Amino acid sequence: MDIKNIHYLFALEELGNMSVVASRFYISQPTLSQFLKKYEDYLGKPIFFRTKEGLKLTQEGEIFLDTARQMIKAEQDMKNHLADLSDMMSGSITLALSSQRAPILLPIFLPEFTQKYPNISIRVVEGHTKDMEFKLQRGEINLAILVPPLSNPALPCEPFLEEEIFLAVPKSMPFHAEIHRNPGCIPWVDPKQLSGYPFLMYDITYRLYDFTRELFDQYQIQPSRSFTFKNITMVAKLASNGMGITVLPETFVDLNYDLDYYSIGPGGSFRSLALGYPPYSYRSNAVKRFAQVLIESVRSNQETFRAEYAKRFSETEEL
Repeated sequence: MDIKNIHYLFALEELGNMSVVASRFYISQPTLSQFLKKYEDYLGKPIFFRTKEGLKLTQEGEIFLDTARQMIKAEQDMKNHLADLSDMMSGSITLALSSQRAPILLPIFLPEFTQKYPNISIRVVEGHTKDMEFKLQRGEINLAILVPPLSNPALPCEPFLEEEIFLAVPKSMPFHAEIHRNPGCIPWVDPKQLSGYPFLMYDITYRLYDFTRELFDQYQIQPSRSFTFKNITMVAKLASNGMGITVLPETFVDLNYDLDYYSIGPGGSFRSLALGYPPYSYRSNAVKRFAQVLIESVRSNQETFRAEYAKRFSETEEL
């Protein structure tokens, strides 16, 4: 079976629309139809059937594409295994992470990795958590940056960072909550004192929505008004412009924003970041080195931020 252009069918499975897939790959719809017909002629069965919602896999098509994935994965595992045996630091890696985290985290570790290992090719896939878990299960990606718990407990998941969720307060906003300070540490506030302030909230599809609602319910926080958004960076920028208080995951914190950051309560609120891997898959040296650079870089970035912010806040207070 020639699977050279099978990625077109994978895209049809994902998107369910001929024109959208043709546009994505800069080919004409007739050309895409020819590729589909070629594989259907080989199979002797239709791969897709049409519905009001778009193209859907037939039972035969599902078997066909699952087999193609296994073949591609086996070939890639073989190449990576051979590269490892010959002690060649080469190969290819596909990393998945959310579109929100990509512009924040990739600059932290990707330049360093590509400089150290120029013969390893990197492909980045952006998507939602469920989509990333699905791709891991099918072996379409090598690793993903996820927030546990995962919906699929069968996926190998290795936490690598405890990320704090900070309260982000506009510097321009009068803030009357008591600020508790410990030398060398990030200051904290009692969440019971947060009622009466405007809040920038997250869409219900985000885990930060659940976090904020639980915080409000636990401490009976009543905001003066609230606004809801889907983009974390947008929330941070609006807060920086004085529109309201919000919560920000540590990896999204930017010291250039016009915001003060506080731990929520004396112990802070944390969640894990983890690397998810495909089950029953060969983990090449390239993937191991990539994970190592990623983890070390992100942890170092966290330590730098914490030290710099604690120092900056102390200096501000002294003035």
